[in-house]
Amino acid sequence: MTIWSREDQYYLMILPTYQCNLRCWYCVQDHENLWMSDEVFKRIKKRIVSKLNDPSIKSFHLSWFGGEPLLSFDKVVMMTSFAKDLACKLDKSFSCAITTNGILLDPHKIEILRQCGVDSYQITIDGKQSYHDAVRNLPNASSFDIILKNVDEIAKHTHCTLRFNYTHENLHPDAVIRDIDDRLSQGSRKNITFMPYKVWQEASQSISQEDIDRLYYKAQLIGLTPKLPRSGTCYADQKHFDCIFPDGRVEKCDNNPIATTKGTLTDNGDIIWEGGIPASHIPVHKVEDTECSNCGYFPICGGPCEPKRNEMFKNYGKLICQYDDTDKYMRDIIRNIVKNSKQIKNVISQREEM
Repeated sequence: MTIWSREDQYYLMILPTYQCNLRCWYCVQDHENLWMSDEVFKRIKKRIVSKLNDPSIKSFHLSWFGGEPLLSFDKVVMMTSFAKDLACKLDKSFSCAITTNGILLDPHKIEILRQCGVDSYQITIDGKQSYHDAVRNLPNASSFDIILKNVDEIAKHTHCTLRFNYTHENLHPDAVIRDIDDRLSQGSRKNITFMPYKVWQEASQSISQEDIDRLYYKAQLIGLTPKLPRSGTCYADQKHFDCIFPDGRVEKCDNNPIATTKGTLTDNGDIIWEGGIPASHIPVHKVEDTECSNCGYFPICGGPCEPKRNEMFKNYGKLICQYDDTDKYMRDIIRNIVKNSKQIKNVISQREEM
């Protein structure tokens, strides 16, 4: 996920648990049995109050992640309601997104989440129904059917990104789009962004660009808004960004192992950094004398993200280019940007004609 950095926005990511009701093979987490206590919950509220009372903060974006955040459904609802009400009271804009596997949702819960302030979802599939169900196996039920039913319900009123985690094994454009098409009502499709995303363990050279192109245009044909990944500044590089783990520890990135976290949320909602704020927390554009400094691709690339910067400082004592073949990678990224831009223009044109 990429975002242009804003200095007037507070961006808070909360992981209420590390547990998950599924065990996807590519997941980066070990799903420790960690759950957010009421005490940590109170500390986060104090953090939100403190940040939103800062006159320089004009908007607040709350993001839920995990594990599977909806295993802590009540806490998600209570915190989102609290944050939205406070933002409204202080005349700050508010938005809220949740990344979930979608299994635990139903129409009643979807409506509760909509009312409390959740206005965006990201839900993942793993290919056509048969392949997906083999990865996300449920006894006596198709997880694919459950997820797509919930995506269809969500998208009646709320934006949903349907992310397809692909490898060379499950990249079957016709079958994937057919199985999605069979399960979505026409009215929901305008609110669904379809995002193919390569599983991080998969080598890029094993992927057929023709298959990606076909997947993109087939999604377009059934009324979804396809969006290809691009590089750029990460959400974790927002000036005001906190990622709070279930036990109250804090980091700059949700992909950092919880055992290596350096920040702690105190009783009054402040964050204390062990050894001071790490050098890797400084965004690339504020670091002098790096390979990024004189790179013409930097405005598109944004440089290495926080975990990569941390490893570079450990291994090399400085920041270096993160790509083995920068020209090739950037050609692909620019290609994605152009395709996404054309898609946005098409959507705007269609809506103007309605």
